[in-house]
Amino acid sequence: MGTKNQNTSEGGFELQSQDRSSISKNTPPSPPPVADDANFFVRNARKVYHPIGFRKGYNFSFWFICCGAMLGFCAARAMFLDIEGVFFESTLLAEKYWYSNFSLYRIGITIHLACVVPAGILVFFQFMPIIRYKALYLHRINGYLIILLILIGNAGALMIARRAFGGGVETQAVVYILAMMTTTSLLLGYFNIKKLQIEQHRKWMIRAWAYLGVIITMRFVMLIAATIINQMGSYWMGVTCGELEFGFIDGNNTLAAETAFRARYPDCIDPKGMILSDKNIAIQGLTDGRVEEAGVGYKLGFGMAAWVCLVLHAVLAEVYLALTSRETERLRMVSYEKQKARGWANPGREGLTADRIDGVPWVPRQTE
Repeated sequence: MGTKNQNTSEGGFELQSQDRSSISKNTPPSPPPVADDANFFVRNARKVYHPIGFRKGYNFSFWFICCGAMLGFCAARAMFLDIEGVFFESTLLAEKYWYSNFSLYRIGITIHLACVVPAGILVFFQFMPIIRYKALYLHRINGYLIILLILIGNAGALMIARRAFGGGVETQAVVYILAMMTTTSLLLGYFNIKKLQIEQHRKWMIRAWAYLGVIITMRFVMLIAATIINQMGSYWMGVTCGELEFGFIDGNNTLAAETAFRARYPDCIDPKGMILSDKNIAIQGLTDGRVEEAGVGYKLGFGMAAWVCLVLHAVLAEVYLALTSRETERLRMVSYEKQKARGWANPGREGLTADRIDGVPWVPRQTE
C-alpha cells in the first residue's frame, strides 16, 4: 500500500546479480523454473495466476481466498450504505433504535460503513502483484486511499462502540483494541515503505488486513454462539426500556403497540404512567423467541466472537509470515539495493527493523 516501488512478487527465489538491474525498473522478477513433471491442474493453474503477477501457487491461493472473501463481503454490504433503507431493514431493532434516534451514533455508523466498505473492495486490487508492476502509481494512490478510508472508518467505529451489539465492556474493548491494532499496523506499513523497507511494509500490511478480516470470520462464530445460547436458555442481558418500546412501536400501530408494550413490561412504567426509557430490563437470549429475545441472543455472542477471531487472525498472520521467511529475505535484499542506490547511511535497515534496536545486525548475502 502506498509504495515507492515494491517489486514484491511472491517468489522465494534467490536475487542474482542479473536481477539487480530490474530493481530500478518496475518489472516483475522472472518466474521460477517450471517443473517438467507438473500435473495438469498445476499447469493450468499457472495460466491463471502468472498473468496477474503471482509466481507461487500458494500465494495466489491465499490472495484469492482472503482478499476474495473481503471483496465479496464488502460488495454484498455495499447496499448497507443506504442507511435509512436497506441497513435499517437488516439490522437489529436495538441497533436501529440508537442509530435513528441519536445523531452521534447515526453519524458514526454512516462514517464507518462509507469508509470500510469501499476500502474492503479496493484492497482486493491492492494485493494483486501485476498492478504493482504495470501501474505503480495506481497502486500507490490506491494504497493511500485505503489507509485514509480505514483510519476514518476506525473513528466511526469508536463513535458507535458504546452501543454496537449491546455495547458491553467486552464489545467496547475489542473495538478499541482492533482500531488500535489496525491503525498501528497501517501507519507502520506506511512508515516502512517511505523508508523503502519493503519486507517490513509487507509484514505490517498483511497484519493490518488479517486483523480487519475479523469482521468476516466472527459472523460464523456469532451464529454458532447464538445457537448454543439458544439451546442453553440461561443467558440474559439488560436492555433499556427505550429499546424495548422502540421494538414494539417501529412500523406498527402506535396505540396498539404501546398498549402491548406496557402490558408485557410493566416495570418500564413509573407510577405516573411515564416510560422509564433508561431503565434496564433483563431479557433472555433466545434466537427463536420474541424479537427482543432474538436480538439479545445475537448480541450476547458478539464480543466473544470478536475476541476469539481477533486472536485467531493474529496468530495465523504470524504463522504465515514465519513460514514465508525466504520471501522476507528476498525483499530485504531488494530494500538494501534500493536504499543503497539512494545513498542512505544504513542500507537494508533504514526502516523499523529488529537490528536497529536489539538484534543481530543484518548483513546482505553475497550475490554471484
